[in-house]
Amino acid sequence: MRISTAQFSQMSTNSILDQQSKLLRNQQQLASGKRILTPADDPAGATRILELQKSIKNVEQYNRNLNQAELALRTEESALEQAGNLLQRVRELTVQALNDSQDGANRRIIAGEIEQLRDELVQLANTKDGTGEYLFAGTSSRTAPFATEGGGVSYAGNQVQRTIQAGATRQLPTHHTGYEVFMKVPVGNGEFTVSATAGNTGSGVIDAGRTRDGSTPFDGPYTIEFSENAGGDLEYTVSNPGGVVTGPEPFVSGESISFNGRQVAISGSPNDGDTFQVEEAGFNSLFSTLSNLMDAMGRGGAGETSADRINFQNVGGVALTDLDRALDHLLDTRAEVGARLNTIDNELDANESYLLDLETAKSGIEDLDYAEAISEFTLRQVGLQAAQQSYVQIQGLSLFNFL
Repeated sequence: MRISTAQFSQMSTNSILDQQSKLLRNQQQLASGKRILTPADDPAGATRILELQKSIKNVEQYNRNLNQAELALRTEESALEQAGNLLQRVRELTVQALNDSQDGANRRIIAGEIEQLRDELVQLANTKDGTGEYLFAGTSSRTAPFATEGGGVSYAGNQVQRTIQAGATRQLPTHHTGYEVFMKVPVGNGEFTVSATAGNTGSGVIDAGRTRDGSTPFDGPYTIEFSENAGGDLEYTVSNPGGVVTGPEPFVSGESISFNGRQVAISGSPNDGDTFQVEEAGFNSLFSTLSNLMDAMGRGGAGETSADRINFQNVGGVALTDLDRALDHLLDTRAEVGARLNTIDNELDANESYLLDLETAKSGIEDLDYAEAISEFTLRQVGLQAAQQSYVQIQGLSLFNFL
């Protein structure tokens, strides 16, 4: 077979270029630390790498969601702690105001301080998280949820629980809505609430009451009505919508009044016709509790009457019970926040472990075996040098060199 000079030169050039191309590819692999530089290097491996990269980015986004939720929950926990401190101060002021040594003017001063504390509580309820959104507004997080108007506090947020995507198939609740924290606060002793009827003329003051037999249905509401018998002695009758439950019974100040497994005590001297209500416990706005307390405190002043004092004794006693329930409610909410923070920590740990597995799998497919690559690089260098030297030697062969 005869090979022309032009054909020989072309073949030699192609061989050298091929060796250079392979050597360059080895150099790029060594520089990047990657075995697969283009999909053509390993189509199946490149496809698997793309799938793993997508999974890694998803997990990283889940972790960003969890970190953001953790910041919001820690901010909420701090706000709830401060709210609890404010309520504790309100409770101390209420106990102070209930002391018989306080007159109407002093109670008005105390009511002014409670009003300031209520305004601080509104500010706490309008706390923002690290992204500028309102914590307690539900999903209406760009609008301030609470506003003071007409002497009361209104809620403009919604009751939709905010959640985050913590995993491919898992969503976690984050911070609470303002409605469940501040507007839906349990009142009473846990089962029922008590109150004195407006217009009572006597000095009767009712306590918070207690449940003696929870197995008996409540079957309220109940009305405790006082009347004088023919002998002029004061008696009470307990009735519900079905009729008289107990009584008439002689009234003794401070002694327990029992009915259907429940028990209350009324001290002082109710007048003929005075009534007290015992109703099933429900929920009330924390701000309404404070407003009612301030209103009862502020009725007095220099012209405080005995009716004002008795009214405050009843409202203040009920308020103390409701404040205790509100403090328990905030503690329960803080406990839920703590549980959610623990869940987030666990989810972050799980995601980090999964992320490590994904990175390891991706590395096993994509990363370069340096020992093998360096050996191949050395062989490519030798091959290129041999091709170059062979070309130079063979190119020099000519009959003219022997003439």
